[in-house]
Amino acid sequence: MTMSEDAPAGEIALGRFPQPWMTEGPARAVYDALARADGDPRFVGGCVRDGLLGRKIRDIDIATALEPPAIIAAADAAGLKHAPTGIEHGTVTVIADHVGIEVTTLRRDIETFGRHATVGFSKDWREDAARRDLTMNALSVALDGKVHDYFDGIADLRAGRVRFVGDPADRMREDYLRILRFFRFHADYAVGDFDAPALAAAVALKDHLTALSGERLRQETLKLLTARRGPETWRRMLASGIVAAYLPAATGIDRLEKVAALEAMLKLRPDPIRRLGALIVTGSGPTVAATLKLSNAERDRLNAIAAARPDFAVADPALVRRQIYDLGNALALDLLLVDWGENDIDWRGTYEIVRDWPRPDFPLSGRDAARFGIEPGPAIGKLMRAVEDWWIAGDFAADRDHCLAELKRRIEGRGA
Repeated sequence: MTMSEDAPAGEIALGRFPQPWMTEGPARAVYDALARADGDPRFVGGCVRDGLLGRKIRDIDIATALEPPAIIAAADAAGLKHAPTGIEHGTVTVIADHVGIEVTTLRRDIETFGRHATVGFSKDWREDAARRDLTMNALSVALDGKVHDYFDGIADLRAGRVRFVGDPADRMREDYLRILRFFRFHADYAVGDFDAPALAAAVALKDHLTALSGERLRQETLKLLTARRGPETWRRMLASGIVAAYLPAATGIDRLEKVAALEAMLKLRPDPIRRLGALIVTGSGPTVAATLKLSNAERDRLNAIAAARPDFAVADPALVRRQIYDLGNALALDLLLVDWGENDIDWRGTYEIVRDWPRPDFPLSGRDAARFGIEPGPAIGKLMRAVEDWWIAGDFAADRDHCLAELKRRIEGRGA
């Protein structure tokens, strides 16, 4: 069907195909290369789902009846580069105008055991759709705009309902990450309550989350926390025991909801590490970072947000600037939002200082002391710290010339 009719009242209106991302540019070049080889290509997965919903298209995936050697031959014939990014599972990345498009052969599951599955190639589009997780992800569309919907994915999109293809427990057993994907997609796409069979399956299978790699847990968790209904969904995950099954320190739901509301009020991009730092128990940063295999930078930032520490001080603008100097603007913003209170203190004014006052660099270095004849060693460090403290105490007002004059004064005072 071509999506052209208006949605009934109370349902989500869907867009129409074809759309420009399909009919021009790199995706069209790859599609045409496959079509010329009689590959019966269709766009599949997230690009179809988000195209119908009018959302930004991030990744474009194409499925085809061609097997990997034929996909490579079709790309070569069209003068397109390619890389065998998942060739054992039928996936070749074809590159057009420096953009990679994942092309995957239609597949059927021969045996599934968690994340790893033995697959065979297929010519049957319905069989390929049946192995996908959610009905909204099992849609495919040809260049003519015809949407192929084998499991009522369009009806689920219209209703804002996140539902699995077939039995939810079976889909989750194929890959236990689908438990978190269910909640993440609900947070991003649903408008009503959870699909009851899927929620029941997730609760029953939740203990298997601990078998997943930290990298995979990280990806779904951070996406979930910044999703449209992320905090609301996390609250339900806490109530149903999902959080306790794999991230038991992440219980600070009120702080998470507060930070999310502040980001919206201040028109800030939702930040997953900030939200995670607000959510977890004080001092649990190292454990959570290890569980989710965060990068070193993410780990250090999370630890700083969730450490036992005094609240961010907001009463005195000079003290606010001192904290910015000590922390940097980014971490100062994190701590301010996590600690934001409801008293009469000017929190908004403090935010404006953090936003508008860039952390300055101390205008001197040890070379300046050396030019005044101070020998390299501890004496230079002590002098520079003293001048820097003087500069900070003056609320960072002194420029380089004044700092040099203060350094010279202190050096001359040492010889008196």
